[in-house]
Amino acid sequence: MKSLIELYTFFVFILTLTQALEKRSVFYVKHNSTEKTQKSVSSSDEKPTLWLKDHDAPRIRPHFSLTKTSNFLFDLNRYRCSEPVNADCINRTVLFRTKIIGELRKRLKEPFTDGDHYQVRYGRPLEPLPSPVCRMVRANVRVLSWKEPPFTWNEIGSYLPTTPLFGNITNGSCVIVASAGSLKRSQLGSFIDEHDIVMRFNHAPTEGFEADVGSKTTIRVVNSQVVTKPEYRLLTAPLFRNVTIAAWDPGKYEQSLSEWLATPDFNLFENFKKFRSNHPQSNFHIIDPRSIWRAWTALQDLTQTPIRKNPPTSGFIGLGLLMPVCRYIDVVEYIPSTRMNGLCHYYDDELNLGCTFGAWHPLAAEKLLVFQMNSADDYSVFQQGTVRIRTDQLDRC
Repeated sequence: MKSLIELYTFFVFILTLTQALEKRSVFYVKHNSTEKTQKSVSSSDEKPTLWLKDHDAPRIRPHFSLTKTSNFLFDLNRYRCSEPVNADCINRTVLFRTKIIGELRKRLKEPFTDGDHYQVRYGRPLEPLPSPVCRMVRANVRVLSWKEPPFTWNEIGSYLPTTPLFGNITNGSCVIVASAGSLKRSQLGSFIDEHDIVMRFNHAPTEGFEADVGSKTTIRVVNSQVVTKPEYRLLTAPLFRNVTIAAWDPGKYEQSLSEWLATPDFNLFENFKKFRSNHPQSNFHIIDPRSIWRAWTALQDLTQTPIRKNPPTSGFIGLGLLMPVCRYIDVVEYIPSTRMNGLCHYYDDELNLGCTFGAWHPLAAEKLLVFQMNSADDYSVFQQGTVRIRTDQLDRC
């Protein structure tokens, strides 16, 4: 029996070394002469408020019961390690990867009853699919323009900015900073701040958390609850100043822009107009709701199992926005690493593994797709918490 275990361990070691030749560390490899090397490194924020009104119902995230997820509240020290080429560390990382990916696949296959709030009518494409990166690019996640109907003649159009979402940045280094609790004590702040574009979500703070999440913010992707509800202080909170903002509200699956303007999930337009009036130089955009559902459709196209018929997370929407302007996108603590601690966010004490594995958004499907697009090695992903998606060959799409 012992010899069989040793043989299995040796097989896993050889398999993972082979993978390492194909995939590179995000932290230890210098990718080109203009990039800095990080020598050592010591979930999306879709936080619900209380369900106070009937119209809040479609956007409230349920909790996983602790009994349902207690098998994940284990001692993660058995999987943690700090020597990426050590055989024991490789084995620990592979075992943790197997556990996490297995749990995501399990969540993906769980039955769900989302109802028909968003009136999703999906048909699987008959033609062969392109690569996952190309399929996501073709979803064309984008912001609204004042040049297109109905904004050429209505009031909202007069408030839409004329400046591009990312200014003149092209072929940049980009990072998506999830708001996951596993960022606590990560010491990833300096790594995050080295990127040209740093994307954060909703009201996730940096002040007081700089060592772990950095201090630089280029853009915040915010959902319409954050724009609308007074507790998020969109109009007064300093963290919404001097950064680009991209707000989103999903609308229905095949709804026209005119129909969406009349019946948004949350009426973000009044605070959008107030913000733009108070700060006319601000780069505050609204994401095209049709493109949000194009991203959902791409996700379903690339997932064999039916996914939840609810809009994707802010993180997945943000990924779609970044793809045309980045040569690579690092996604930090989106796929759970061995720092996973059960906390929903790094900045509060909410314990809810629904934030990690998904309970309303199609989050498990999103994370599995992101892992499929990943080019970093397992140590970078599962020990250091960073996926890398290369987007420097989009001309092939």
